[in-house]
Amino acid sequence: MASHSHHHRHHDQSPPVVTPDPPANPTPPTDPTPPADPTPPTSSAPAFSYLGLTFNDAGRALEGGLWQNVVEEGGQGFGSVFRYVADLTNVQTGLQAEIAAGQFTGDTLTHVNTILADITTALSAATASVNGGGDFGSVAAAEAALRTSHLDILNIVNNDANLATLATQNGAAGFLAAPAGLADGVTAATAPHANLAEIGVIFNDVANRILGGVNADNVDAITADVNTVVADMQALMAANPTLFGGLTGIHADTVMRQLQLENSYNGTAGISPDAARGSNDNFLDIIDIIQGDTNLANMVNQGGVAGFTPFGEALNPTPRYQDNDAQTNFWANFIADGNTLGQQAQELVGSGDTAAINSLIAKFQTFEKNASEFDLAQGGIFGARFDNELTPTSTLGAEVDAMIKGLTTGNVALVDAAAAVIHDNAADVAGNNIPITGGDYNADGLTVADVLSTAVAAPAVAAAAAAPAAAPAAAAEPAAAVASAAPAATLAAADAGTHDVAPTTVEIHHDVAQHFHHMWG
Repeated sequence: MASHSHHHRHHDQSPPVVTPDPPANPTPPTDPTPPADPTPPTSSAPAFSYLGLTFNDAGRALEGGLWQNVVEEGGQGFGSVFRYVADLTNVQTGLQAEIAAGQFTGDTLTHVNTILADITTALSAATASVNGGGDFGSVAAAEAALRTSHLDILNIVNNDANLATLATQNGAAGFLAAPAGLADGVTAATAPHANLAEIGVIFNDVANRILGGVNADNVDAITADVNTVVADMQALMAANPTLFGGLTGIHADTVMRQLQLENSYNGTAGISPDAARGSNDNFLDIIDIIQGDTNLANMVNQGGVAGFTPFGEALNPTPRYQDNDAQTNFWANFIADGNTLGQQAQELVGSGDTAAINSLIAKFQTFEKNASEFDLAQGGIFGARFDNELTPTSTLGAEVDAMIKGLTTGNVALVDAAAAVIHDNAADVAGNNIPITGGDYNADGLTVADVLSTAVAAPAVAAAAAAPAAAPAAAAEPAAAVASAAPAATLAAADAGTHDVAPTTVEIHHDVAQHFHHMWG
C-alpha cells in the first residue's frame, strides 16, 4: 500500500573498504545500490550522530537476516550483506577518525573501543552468515554472533550519557535502539496481551529475535511469538469490532496475514537466500502499516506500553524492480483491473442487483487468484519483494475479503475503504517497479493503455533494461507454466496472457501500450 511503501530506502554509497566473500561465479561488483553517505560535516572526523544514522540503516538490513545471490535479478543487487558491511565499515572508519581527533576520553573512549571490537566481530559474522558459517562453525552461530554484536553496540551507546547525547545532536536519532525482547522468563504464552500495545510487545520480541536471521536455534521461539500475535489480534478484533472498522480493520487484517506469510519464510530460512529478503521486506512493512494508520498507531502506544516499535530510517530508497516483458504485462493489467473493479464495486454496492454483485464478486476472486499465481510462479527476489502485495496472505487478500464482505452486506463505507486500499496497493507497486521499456506505470489507469501511458521506449532505457533479462530460474518458467496465472478474465482490458521470458535484447516499440495490448490479445 502507498501508505507504507516508504520502507524501501537506500542510496548509492562509496564502495566499502571491507566486503564479504563474493559468490565464486560470477564475481559480483560491489552492490550497485549500496547506501550513500549522508552529507558529512566539514570536519575530517564525521559527526557521531551521522555515524548513528548509518548504523540505523545497517539495522534495517539486518532484520530477517542478510542475504546474498550469485545472480542479480531485476536491478536489486547481489544481496543485503553488501549494504550491511558498507554501513558498518563507514561507522568503523568514522569512529577511528573521531578517536584520532581526540573526541573521546575516559570511560567513553573505552566504550567506543568496545564498539569497534563489536564491529570487527559483526563484519566477520556478516560475511560468514551468507557463506556457510565460516570460522563460526555454522550459519546459526554466525547469525547469533552478528545479532549479539549489533545489539551490544546499541546498548553501549544508549547507556553512555555522552554517546547518547552525541547520537541525538541536531535532532538526529542515531543508534536508535532496536525493538526490545521480552524480559527474561517471559514467553509469548505468559506475556500480557490485553490490548494492541501489549500484543505489539510480543511482536517486538519477534523483531528482536529475528535480527541476524532465522535458524534452527531460534525458529521455534520466533514461530511461537508470531502465532501468538496472530491469535491475539484475531481475538482482539472480534471482541472490538468498532475499533477495527473500515480502513483500520483492513490494515489490521493485512498485518495478521503478513505475519502468517512470515511463517512461510521462516520455514525456508537457510534453504533459500530469498527467504531473508522476503522476511526483511515483510517485517518492516508490517511496522509501516501499523505506524501509518493513525488509529492503529494510537492503539499500540497506550498506558506507557509501546508495541510494533519502528526501526531507524533507511538512508536511501530500495531500487525499483526492473520488470521483464511478462512482468510489465502483468502489472499493467493488475493496476488497470484493480482500479476498474474498485470503481464498479462502488457503483454497485447497495444497489440490490444481486446478480451483478455476485458476478463482480467472482471477478474479484479471479483477480486475486491470478495475481497470486503469477507472483508464486516468479519466485526469487520478485516474490520476496511482492509476496506481501499479491498473495492471499497479504494486502491483496485483506482488501478482496473486505470488498466481498462490503458488497455482500451492502456496507458502502467498507467498499469505499477496500477500493481505496486496492488503489493504494496499485500505487505502491507502480512506484516500486519499472516497465521493461523504462518510465513509470500510471497508478490511476483504468486500461492497459492508460497504465502504460507514462512508460517510455527510449533506446538508452532499452539498453539499461536488457541487463535483467538474465532472470533467475523461477522467472524463466516456460510459457505453459504461467498460462494458468494469466488472467482468465482480465477485466479492465479484456485481455489474456502468457508468461514470456524477457528477451536478451529489448525490442523498441514506439507505441508501448499497443505492444502490450497485442501481446496480451
